[in-house]
Formats: sequence, structure tokens, C-alpha cells
Amino acid sequence: MKIIGVIGGCGSGKSEVSNLFKNRFNAYIIDADEIAHNVISKDSKAYKKIVNHFGKHILDDNGNINRSKLGKLVFADEKELKYLTEITHPYINEDITNIINKLKNENKYSYIVLEITALGEGEIYSLIDEYWYIYCDIDVRIERLLKYRNISTESAMNIISKQLSDEEFRKYADVIIDNSNTLDITYDQMKKYLD
Repeated sequence: MKIIGVIGGCGSGKSEVSNLFKNRFNAYIIDADEIAHNVISKDSKAYKKIVNHFGKHILDDNGNINRSKLGKLVFADEKELKYLTEITHPYINEDITNIINKLKNENKYSYIVLEITALGEGEIYSLIDEYWYIYCDIDVRIERLLKYRNISTESAMNIISKQLSDEEFRKYADVIIDNSNTLDITYDQMKKYLD
């Protein structure tokens, strides 16, 4: 059972590629962003540390962390982003490692696909057999972010600027998939590496 890390910046279409893996290649998808969301849920260890550091103004009316408010703070300040990462990554790594180990024992899937935005150090990265970089033209990425996140072009550019560059992603990549066009074209590229 191969473990594939699907990497790429916001708007590149990692989720679309992950869905193709799931629906056509018998893959189990682990969304690191979803794990991160759970890790900062109310009353978690990370939650308390985050609220103590950033303040209660990042909370919604129900006392949950408003990810949009937190995101605006950390994407505007590199030190704050680093601090948030240092709080959350150990918990994220632990959860993902547990899921991977459970799936390996069950042995029901051909692939485990870990969808990740940020690359880093830690236990989960040593478990990944192959990195697939989902490339997408910058204009298409911005267009997708504007459509699906309902943000301004300036905000989209700011988010993209805080992530790894195309060149940096390519350094990690074992496979590069161009997702700038239709999903059929993307699927045809994937088949070359999986069939």
C-alpha cells in the first residue's frame, strides 16, 4: 500500500486530485487541513494555547476559533504563523500517524493519499513514499480562490505569497501533475503513474 503526499499551493486543485484518487484508484484520503481543523477544536490542548496567545477576539459567538480571523492574523505576520505551526503540528502529526497505522493494518486500500499544503519535518513525512506536486497556473489558482473562498485578489495573492514557490514544491516532487486544465486531462496524467 503506497502512501502518497499530494502537495501544492492553495487553489492548485489538490482536493480535485484527491477525489480522483478516491473514486478511481481505491485510495483513502487524509485531509491534513481537516485534521488541523479538528486539532484546534474547542477545549483541545492546541485550542487553549492558541486562545491564550492570540486572544479571545479570534473566537466566534459559540467560543470556537474563527479560522478566517486567525488566518488573517497569521498570514499577515510570519512570526505568528510560525508560532501557530509550532503549536498545532505535533498534534496533527500524531493524529495522521495514528490514521495511517490503522489503515495499514486494515489493508483495504491500494493507496493512502495525504493531502497537505505545508511541508515540514516530523513523523508523518517519513511515512510518505512519494510526493505528487499538483501544479496549476497562477491565474487559474487566483480565479479559484476568488470563486471558492470569496476573497479579494489581494488576499489571494497574499495567501499564495506565504506558501512555497513553484520551484520549492518541485524540489520535493516525485511526480508533477498539471491541473490547470480539465479533470479529464488531469486523470490521464495520473493513470500514467498508477496503472
